[in-house]
Amino acid sequence: MNRRGHAHLLFAALGVRFAFGACAALGAFAITGMAAAVSLPHATLQATPPASGSSKTKDSGSQGSGSQGSGSKNSGSQSSGSKDSGSKDSGSKDSGSKDAGSKDSGATPSPSSRTSTSDAALDAALRARDFTEIDRIVSARVADGRRDPTDLYNGACALAQLGREDEAEKRLLDAVKSGFRDFDAMEADPDLEPIRASRTYEAIMEARERVERSPAPRTKPSRTPKLDPLAVWREAHGDDYRYEIDGDRGLAYATFLEEASHARMKETLDALGAHLVKDYFGRAPEDPVLIAIVRPEDARKYLEREEIKGMYLHESRRLVARDTGQSLQHEFVHLLHFAHMERSGQRHPIWIQEGLASLYENYTIRADGSVEFQPNIRFNIARKQVVSKTVMPWKELFALRPQAFMSDAERLYPQVRAIFEFLAREGKLVEFYKALCATSRDDPDGSSAIERTFGVPLAKVEERWKKWMIQRGAIDDSVSRRDASLGLTAEDAGDGVRIRSFVLKSAAKAAGLRVGDVIFAIDGVRVSNREELVLAVARLDVGKSIRVDYRRDGNELFTEVSPRPLGE
Repeated sequence: MNRRGHAHLLFAALGVRFAFGACAALGAFAITGMAAAVSLPHATLQATPPASGSSKTKDSGSQGSGSQGSGSKNSGSQSSGSKDSGSKDSGSKDSGSKDAGSKDSGATPSPSSRTSTSDAALDAALRARDFTEIDRIVSARVADGRRDPTDLYNGACALAQLGREDEAEKRLLDAVKSGFRDFDAMEADPDLEPIRASRTYEAIMEARERVERSPAPRTKPSRTPKLDPLAVWREAHGDDYRYEIDGDRGLAYATFLEEASHARMKETLDALGAHLVKDYFGRAPEDPVLIAIVRPEDARKYLEREEIKGMYLHESRRLVARDTGQSLQHEFVHLLHFAHMERSGQRHPIWIQEGLASLYENYTIRADGSVEFQPNIRFNIARKQVVSKTVMPWKELFALRPQAFMSDAERLYPQVRAIFEFLAREGKLVEFYKALCATSRDDPDGSSAIERTFGVPLAKVEERWKKWMIQRGAIDDSVSRRDASLGLTAEDAGDGVRIRSFVLKSAAKAAGLRVGDVIFAIDGVRVSNREELVLAVARLDVGKSIRVDYRRDGNELFTEVSPRPLGE
């Protein structure tokens, strides 16, 4: 089903080099951890996306972590993180191992919901992969005059899985006629496998290019109001979350953060959103979008595996993240980008969707409004590929469809981020995006936009990029023996890392920090999870005192810490 989710897998183990994974171009995005991250366009029956989305509402987004979700048809994007049970900032490898992740797609709809056709009822059916219930709800909505393209697409997937192929083909064709345009998700969707060889499916795919270039047909107004993602979330979770609506920006929030952390997160997204709207996207989303920082006990309902840190589901207008770190920023870019593509009737290539989102994993907005992008753990991976001459040629990379991109996510996510970092360093980023939008219909892979921006052939720009990658040098992305260390082990806490224990002669303990304290900034750099802790510590110098901000018993405090050599 097309849940539209975006996931970024951020796998991290202290002392180990990192690599972010990939996200998908269908509107489903996700982030993974320090070893890899992938987001894949995926459409599979499910309610809230696991690795690729676990809901049946077909959202357009991208999944992260390099692995596809267990079948959520969301075209959104997922983010994922490292699964360890606590990482040591001291540089020693975390003993936690990655869970394979259970496919907990949600509970089966309750009997009372069996007569409902509400968004919550459909969401529950998608999570449970209850094909019969999905078909009942979609059919009832169609009978009531509602012909939502995503509903029709999910209905087609359900019918295909129920063995009703003729009906599935008809409903899939109806979805396209009504405006469904996520053909990448359609191609990657395992739920459509039973009708893949049918004449109807083949005809749809043959007409894909023509259909993609035509505007989606206008449909009759629905008899029911637009989806209210906040209401759906509140119905499922009640008062377990802190809720806030920002009508000016078209956003709603549901978080389990303490007040100060919630305010800090919102301030970060407000500033990032203002920048993105000004430089690229023109205005805020037209439909309300929910941003949820999910409680650990609720995470498996939305993010199938622990290494999946977050996902954006465009069709459901819902961004879910485990913490306030890089994956949240990555998915937030997808959120605004998908809204812009939808308004303009364009679908940008997967390398551009993931490259732009990955770029904003590490950045600083200066006082004058300009942005500085910092290299992250992906950079060294891309640089090694350039040095070893194993990097994918740009022409080949730009032509990849989402499924092919995601299948090689560990390799490609670092490369596309490095390309976008190069565009930014050359002062060409905004100019490139404008050229992309201007040439999108005649330039499906973005090559012409690159050439227009630089005024030279693509091959010459690619060579300049390679030279820049080599000359720049590698970044420090690990903590080794004798490196500066705080001397502690930690676990994720949503808006920081909670201290679990101290090593012998710990610098943090000597400075007065205690087990249970939640560190949320180191030397002025925000730390939202263990992966970010590692990178922050890797930048420190032995003996050079730095400020550590932390929370204890609800109070935010800070102290000075003088890092000590690891292992001494």
